[in-house]
Amino acid sequence: MYILSCEKPEKGGGVYRCETDGNGLKINAYLPCDRPMYAVRAGGRLHVLLRAPFADSENSGCFSCAEDFSEKTEVRDTLGKVACHLCVIGEDVYVANYISGNIVKNCKKAVAHTGRGANERRQEAPHTHCVIPSPCGKFILCTDLGTDALYIYDRELNRRSTAGVPAGYGIRHILFSKDGKYVYAVNELVPSVSVFEWQNAGARYLNTVKLTDAAGATGAAIRRSEDGKFLYCSVRGENTLYVLRAEGENLSEVQKTDCGGDGPRDFNIIEDKFLVCCNENSDNVTVFTLQNGRIGGLLYKQELPSPLCCTAEGR
Repeated sequence: MYILSCEKPEKGGGVYRCETDGNGLKINAYLPCDRPMYAVRAGGRLHVLLRAPFADSENSGCFSCAEDFSEKTEVRDTLGKVACHLCVIGEDVYVANYISGNIVKNCKKAVAHTGRGANERRQEAPHTHCVIPSPCGKFILCTDLGTDALYIYDRELNRRSTAGVPAGYGIRHILFSKDGKYVYAVNELVPSVSVFEWQNAGARYLNTVKLTDAAGATGAAIRRSEDGKFLYCSVRGENTLYVLRAEGENLSEVQKTDCGGDGPRDFNIIEDKFLVCCNENSDNVTVFTLQNGRIGGLLYKQELPSPLCCTAEGR
């Protein structure tokens, strides 16, 4: 797996190639780079977003390298500010630029969203936050926290349809159910999970399940178990990890546990045996056991400056 530290290289920022066996987090290799935000593995390569790597621009950058950090490409401009998520389909790379509120294909074509949401402070403009492919690979789904909307595009970024979550909830990250029939979305501004039915290149909103009403809490990341029976969500502010049982459109809470740090921006599930959590504000990575879908004991903590993202095989 790879863990991203969103700091300058002189402060330890970059990409760490790691493994875990339950006895500790072993760092096998390190690629220094300027404030990496998000990364995915695809086609034997690692694709990485950098927050603002250019001396003459505030725009974000994108590069790729082999999984052993060799064959690194030049950093390309993502055509927007604060790139925070990307996906790769074949030779095509799609990026969401949060501040610019756009979705970009191959750092060449950008489509900007318009509008605003009910939360005057956080939804004053569009804020694209996540891009994923449909199971068939023919469509791109993009969330917009600023407009409470889920946008569906074809591969050339022609808009096909839109769907929404409740006003002011701030849709953030999404994933598909194992059978591809549902889209699950974690909402940031009102920590919750919304469910959509996926059909005919469109998403139909079904329902939303709140996670917490704790003051200052914000939803962050969502993952699922390999068998598709469980969803996992992180909530910052409350600093918790939730486990939900997923039965199609029906979600029920199974467990809530402390994340072992402050600011669990991202986490990942490793072989349904471990949960690795990136706690941005406390500069540490925590590793938990998983058994029968539930989060077990905290195995250990690894200090790492501003960990933002954990990417693993197939996740």
